Order: sequence, then structure tokens, then C-alpha cells
Amino acid sequence: MLPVLGGSPNVWISVNLFFQVLLLSGYYVSTILSRIHSSRYIYLVFILVIAFILPLQLKAGISSPIDEPIAWVFKYLLTSVGLPVLLLCTVAPLLQFWYGKVMPGSNPYLLYAASNVGSFLGILVYPLLIEPRLELDIQFELWRSIYLILLATIVTIIFTTFQSANWDINFQTGNSEDNDYIMLEPSLLDRLRWVFLAAIPVSLSLSLTSYITQDIGSFPLLWILPLGLYLLSYIRGFKPLNKPTFLASPCKYVLIALVFLGFNSYLPIPSQLKFLLSTILFYQISLSVHNYLYQSRPDVLYLPQFYLFTSLGGVVGGLINAVVAPASYKFTIEYAICLVLCLLINPVTQVSVTTHEVRDKLLLGSGFSMKHYNIQPTFVDKNTIYIVLLAIGVIEYILFWGDWHQPNFKTLFGVLVPLVLFAVGILKLDSTKLQKAFVLTSLIGILFVFKPFGNYLFADRSYFGNLQVIKSDSNGGSRIMLHGITMHGFQSDSIMASPPSGLVAPGLAYYTAVKEVVKNISNNYNHPIKIGMVGMGAGISAMYTGDDDVLDFYEIDPLVIKVATDTRYFSYIDKSPAKINIIQGDARLSLSTSTQKYDLLVLDAFSSDAIPTHLLTREAFEIYSRRMNPDGVILVHISNRYFDLSQAVAATVHGLGKDILRKDYNPTPENGILGEAQAKWLAVGAYETLNKYVNRWSEVAIDSDIKAWTDDYSNLLGALDFLRTNTHIKKQ
Repeated sequence: MLPVLGGSPNVWISVNLFFQVLLLSGYYVSTILSRIHSSRYIYLVFILVIAFILPLQLKAGISSPIDEPIAWVFKYLLTSVGLPVLLLCTVAPLLQFWYGKVMPGSNPYLLYAASNVGSFLGILVYPLLIEPRLELDIQFELWRSIYLILLATIVTIIFTTFQSANWDINFQTGNSEDNDYIMLEPSLLDRLRWVFLAAIPVSLSLSLTSYITQDIGSFPLLWILPLGLYLLSYIRGFKPLNKPTFLASPCKYVLIALVFLGFNSYLPIPSQLKFLLSTILFYQISLSVHNYLYQSRPDVLYLPQFYLFTSLGGVVGGLINAVVAPASYKFTIEYAICLVLCLLINPVTQVSVTTHEVRDKLLLGSGFSMKHYNIQPTFVDKNTIYIVLLAIGVIEYILFWGDWHQPNFKTLFGVLVPLVLFAVGILKLDSTKLQKAFVLTSLIGILFVFKPFGNYLFADRSYFGNLQVIKSDSNGGSRIMLHGITMHGFQSDSIMASPPSGLVAPGLAYYTAVKEVVKNISNNYNHPIKIGMVGMGAGISAMYTGDDDVLDFYEIDPLVIKVATDTRYFSYIDKSPAKINIIQGDARLSLSTSTQKYDLLVLDAFSSDAIPTHLLTREAFEIYSRRMNPDGVILVHISNRYFDLSQAVAATVHGLGKDILRKDYNPTPENGILGEAQAKWLAVGAYETLNKYVNRWSEVAIDSDIKAWTDDYSNLLGALDFLRTNTHIKKQ
């Protein structure tokens, strides 16, 4: 569990990069051991050492600030699970290598597909069955028991190899049914091809997760879908197939063009269809690439090297998304880059289509092996050239004759990386000259002309997501802050010079509850109050303050602070009558070391629809309670497309002796035109205090099966709206 970074979709990208690096390290160890005759004895000692130093707990403290999130994630995971996972990463290549030794003529590569079946089942079983039912301490005890059983199983397998008479026999090539060619010792270019092919699906998987999360809509456990499809493509693709793969079909140009133009807002494709097309395309590409990798596999003697360089490709793919893209690009364009690079990949078996042999081979290099598979040419096969030329014409027109915008990259490193990958791709991949020219021009177009969402005034990205300020014609002209596709505040041009404050400030966006409670606690601004605000947004809350009030903003994303305090975009904070303090960093960590006492503490730290669960646990509310004055109120913003968090929060605060009320704000048509939005809020505090400040709010009834959230337990699936029959609210 990575609680402090739980609200960022990039957590999964960092975690993935960590395990890719550890996988590379494990495969390197496997490669070294495969060259040592006594490797089994060394591995036995390695297993015993790891078993004895197995960590006693799978938790790390959250008591230190996070200045470098990626480095923090690496340190957290390395100290928690580093050595045990390193051992696990050595298992697959070594066991397959040893299997090839004791079973000459076999095809141990098929075991890699089998190992991914276990991974696929694991990512489904854990979030659906284990996490909602077991606390972390129990999960760890279960994990440690299974881990020790696995070690015992590996030891047993090693001892069985001692009984084999084939151990000292030289390797033989795989049997002719599964391997109809002999690959000699891999060259440098062969190794580069493995790196390139392995990097593409990993980067596509992470890009798809970020793209869907930030540009289509965040959904719980969304990372499971791309990862599951990635593993499924390995399972299905890492073996001989009886039909051509997707990248052998000219249809790839059409589908990639649809997705590329669709998410770039040039085609009016509904978000649901974008989601469907993107996932289908990702799976088909991953299946093709993994089958291509399988066809490119070397003799079993070089199996450890093969896995070493494919794992290096995984690290390259992870680095592109975790390090290069956030530092280099202002928008999520790595997905488009990966899609275009895929057009360089052609299947190993290339026999062109019947009578169109010369045409298809020269222009596309993607003909089916028709006579092999006895497939009759379709309309697309016969008219490939026209379809592709049309797609190329449309893309090139949009890229080079559309509206130009400022460059999308922040550093030249962002231009260099895709061009290097392009160079690696053309060194060994069987691409035609037309493909290479098309991919190169498309890459240049993506890097320099890629059009962002809306007419933006500002655009940048950090570890915590994409942030844009776009110009809108609403309310006679305004600017809107977007985090992904979720609005986090706006301001009309008419009030930029002097935004209203206090009683005359209108209810804007979803902050009407803040205005209502500040007004009541301050007794219509007759005495000053102290407010803590977790999550800054555009700074709208600063309007609802008066002279001598103090407002402390707790904000983890430096980009949000940069934009909200820049008067070119928003002036709420600059023009506020209150004393404004900004504390950068995770709010829970900052509040735990603070000595401030607040009359009102507002929790509004969701990024898009992601849930920072560490801000809603019992331990978190204990920290908040210590920061409150005796008559203080905690406001929790729970508006969400997918979750209803009211019962989970209610169960949590009731365990601390706190009361809770809820209000759903539904603005009138008139207020909606002025900028007020629907919102759901919870108020936490003593019942007498809540009656004074949030009267006419509703009580929240809790189902008997709802458990309080803690740092050791949370159940996001149980909070899904469509999993609950109704929301229990009792009117006062």
C-alpha cells in the first residue's frame, strides 16, 4: 500500500517501473547463474538466505515528506519487498533454463506463458477477494506463508534436477513442431530488437492507464484492465499461433488512425467508444508483439539472455512513462508516440497477398501469409493501398496544416527518446521505406503539433497528473482549471480585477458548502475564524473569507500552487481579504506535525475521481481532530462519478465518537448559470456543533456490513455506487 501517493494515477506507473527494474536485476542474476555449472547450489544458498531475512512487516512509515515521489516509491518498496521479490524474479528464467537442460529438445518458453496465468489470476483475486476482506497484517501473514511454501517447492524442484542424467548433455534446439528455424548466437541488433519489442507493450499499457484515467474518466482499479490485457496477451501470444496477428493486417493503419484522431478531439467519438477502441487496439498490438518476441526467441542456451534483454525493454518502457514523459511533455502524448512506433513492426512470416504480392510488399510490408493459412483475400486486402493512403492523407493534413500551437515538449529529451526508439526499430525490424518515412513524419507531427484539449492558456504536467487552464466563452468569458478532464475551479473575466468576498461572494463550482459553513461559524463575518483547506484548486475558497480571517492551504501538487497563485489565470488568492498561507506537501503529513487549531477544516483533495484513501482513514481523522478547536467542523467533499463514500466515512468517524451529517447541493437553473455545481458534502463534529452550523443537513445511516477504514483496511469496491442498492440518508 502506498497511502501518501494514493490519489495519483502515476503511483501505478512508479510501482510498475520499480518492478521492471527489479525484474531486470533478477534476470541479470539468472543470466550469471546460468553460466555457472554449480548454479543450483548457489541458488539453494540464495533461497535460504532470503528465507531467513524475510521482512517482518510489509509496511513503511508515512512520517517523512515526499519531495521526490518516484525516489520515495522506490525506497518504500525496496525496504519492504526488495529481496523477496528479487528472488521471485529469478525463478522463471532459471527454472526454464534448467528444464531445457534436463529435457533436451523441449520448448521451455511455453512455461513463460503459464507463469503469466498465475500473474493474471493474482491481479484479479487480490482486489476482488482479498483486499476487501482482510486487513494488511493478515494479508502479510498469508503472503509470507505462501512465499515460504513457494521456496520449499523451488528447493524440491532443484533437488529433482540432481537426479537427471541429462544435466551435462549439450543443449539441443527446440523440436521442429514449435521451432522451425535455428537461431545462432544473438547479435547486438537481435538484442536491440528484443529491447524495442518489449518496451512497446509496457509503455502502451502505462500510457493507456494514464490516458483513460486523466482524459476519459477515472474508474476504480482501472490499472487492472491494461495490466490484465497485457498479461493475457503474453499468455496467448507466447506460443505458436494458427493465424496471422493484428500487426500482419493492413487494418492496423485504420484502427490506429481512429484512436489517434479520436483522443486528439479531431473526430467526435464518444468517450465510451474511445475506451473500447483503445483497449481493443492495445490488446491486439500486445498480442502481436509478444508473438513476434516468441518467434524471435533464441536457442535455449541463450534463454537467460533473451529474458534479460526483454526485461531491459520493460525498464525502458517504464522509464518513458515514469520519468521521460512527465519531465518532457506538457500533455499525455506518449500513448500516441507508442501507437505510431508500432507501425514499424511487421510479423516475422511475410508472404504477400495472392496477386497483390509486389504492391503490398513494397508499400506496406504487412501482407498475410495467405497460402499458409488458406485465407481468401478480403475487400481490405485488395484495396489496402487506397485505405492506407487515405489514412495517411488525413493524418498528415491535420498534423501539418491544422492549427499550430506551442511545442508540446519541455525539454529536447522528449524529442530525442522517441527518435532513438525509432532508430532502434528500423535497425532490425522488417519495415518498408514507406513505413519508416510515415512513422518519422508522424512522430515529428505529434511532438510539435499535437493539439491539446480546448484553447489553453496554461498546460503542464507533474507526478500528480496533467493540469490545464483553458479559455472558455461561458459567463461572458472565463478561464477553467482542469485536472485531466475534471474541473477544479474557474473564474469569470469580469471578476478578475476584484473578485467578491464574504457575504456577497456567490456559490461557485462545488464550494457552496464552504461558503455556508464559514458564514455560520463567523456569525455573518462578525468575528474572524481560522480555516484549513486540504486541496487548493483554483483558490475559490479564498472568496469566502473576511478581514482578519486566516486560511491555510495544504496542497501536494506544485503545479496547482503555481497556477492558483498566478494572477494571469486566477486572482482569488491574491485578492482575498484573509491572510493566506500555503503549505506544500501531503496534507496528512503536514497536519500531523502542525500546531495550528482550526475552526473549519475542509477536505477536498481528490484528483479527478481518484480517491486518496489515506486521507479518509481512522488514523487520519484522529490527526484532524487534534487540529480542531472544541467547536470546530470538518467538511469532507465526496462528489464522485463512481463512489458513494458517505457510509465509509460515517463508519470511520463514528468509531472516534464523532457525528456526521450530509448535504447534496443541487443548484437552481439560475445559480447553475452563474457557476454553481452539484456537490455532495459531509460535515463531521460534535452533534451540538453541527446543529449550530449545518442545520437542515441529513444524517447518514450505516449498513451493518460497513467497516471503518483504517491504514490497514479500506474497501473501495464496497463504496462503488452501482454495488449498493441505495444510499441511506435520514432527514432531520
